[in-house]
Amino acid sequence: MRNSIAFPLFGTAGGTFIPLFHFLYGDGPTRFMIMTLYFSLIVLDWIAGYRASKIDGSYASEYGINGAFRTAFLLFMPAVGHLIDGILGMPSIAFGFLTAAFALHIWKSMTANAIRAGWEKWVPEWAMSTVSDEVEHKLARARERIKRKTDMLNDEDKGA
Repeated sequence: MRNSIAFPLFGTAGGTFIPLFHFLYGDGPTRFMIMTLYFSLIVLDWIAGYRASKIDGSYASEYGINGAFRTAFLLFMPAVGHLIDGILGMPSIAFGFLTAAFALHIWKSMTANAIRAGWEKWVPEWAMSTVSDEVEHKLARARERIKRKTDMLNDEDKGA
């Protein structure tokens, strides 16, 4: 009796999600695995970025909101590639290129966030050297957000 609500909900979700997924990214087990890996990288980037910002004190809801728009952009880029392939009749060339290019960027961001979060002992040395520039950029942005936050708090204290 308890499952009487769950089955229609899951059926409706699946009936909506699967055709939408096939329209956006294509069908087949390989596409599903590629997009699962791609989505997993995005989730891991969010987790590591959140932890890093909490640790260094640079967390700001404004930055998180911008991250949500960035994530939407990243999720639609493989769809754009799939649509280009469909329009031009190409065999997954644009989809593969855009997905790989953005996945590489997400991997670099995720790895740099993991290092900032203090998880560098689980990051291979070659990966740390590959993303060293990204780590520096992220640290500089974090310092800038901390400075803005501190300045704003100091301004509020002066006004009170």
